[in-house]
Amino acid sequence: MTVDDYINQLDAPLKEITAALCEIAGECTGDINGTIKWHVPVFSVNRNICSVIAHKAHVNLHVFQGAHLADADLLQGTGKDMRHMRFTCTDEIARDTIGRILRQAIALDAKHG
Repeated sequence: MTVDDYINQLDAPLKEITAALCEIAGECTGDINGTIKWHVPVFSVNRNICSVIAHKAHVNLHVFQGAHLADADLLQGTGKDMRHMRFTCTDEIARDTIGRILRQAIALDAKHG
């Protein structure tokens, strides 16, 4: 399965949300296609940066080291490392904010790469 296959099997609005998030992640990581790991799209540089997971009524953007970012307060979750953002429609997607968060995650990845 490819990222496109993952997106294409979804119904609206999950399909549009997932496609937009994957596009942003791909632009930030330099891996437009991403890969499928754990049955979901995952974008990596040295290590995993983020994943995009479609649920029944929303889509989550998981940031693997989200708890350690300057903008961690913009993310949800209480785990040791991973944090996420939740989207129910494309209007909720703030490309600039997501891009900033992912660039922070990539910078952190580079320190540990």
